[in-house]
Amino acid sequence: MTDTEKSPLLEIQELTVGFSGAGRNKETMVPVVRDLSLTLDHGETLGIVGESGSGKTMTAYAILDLIPQGGKIMGGDIRLNGASILGLGKSETREIRGNAVSMIFQEPMTALNPVFTIGDQISEAYRLHHTAGKKDARERT
Repeated sequence: MTDTEKSPLLEIQELTVGFSGAGRNKETMVPVVRDLSLTLDHGETLGIVGESGSGKTMTAYAILDLIPQGGKIMGGDIRLNGASILGLGKSETREIRGNAVSMIFQEPMTALNPVFTIGDQISEAYRLHHTAGKKDARERT
C-alpha cells in the first residue's frame, strides 16, 4: 500500500462556504454550508442526499474550486490524497479537475449532449487532460 493509499482519498474538515448577504448587509457573509466534515477512503463510494438548498452542490463546487461569484470558502480544509487543495493555482486546480475529480452537473441534459454516447463524452474529457489516443481513452473510459 502506497502512502497515498494510506491517506483518505478525500477528507473535508469543518468546511464552511458562504455568500455575501443581500440588501444592506452585502459585506456580511451568510453561510450556506456549515462545518461539514467527511472522509472518503480509496475504493469507497459516497452518496450525498438532502433537500434542495441543503448544500450538496455547493460542497461539490468547493471541492472543484467552482464556487460562484460572491461566494467563498470561509473556513475548513479539503484534502485530496492527504494534500490540501485549497488555494492552489489555476494550473494545479485544472490538473486536479482533469485527473482526480470530476462532476456531472445537476442538469445532465445541459452538461451532456444527447447526440453522442456518454462514453464518447467521457472519453473526450479524458483526452483533454491526458496524452492518450482515442483507443486508449475509450479503454480507460
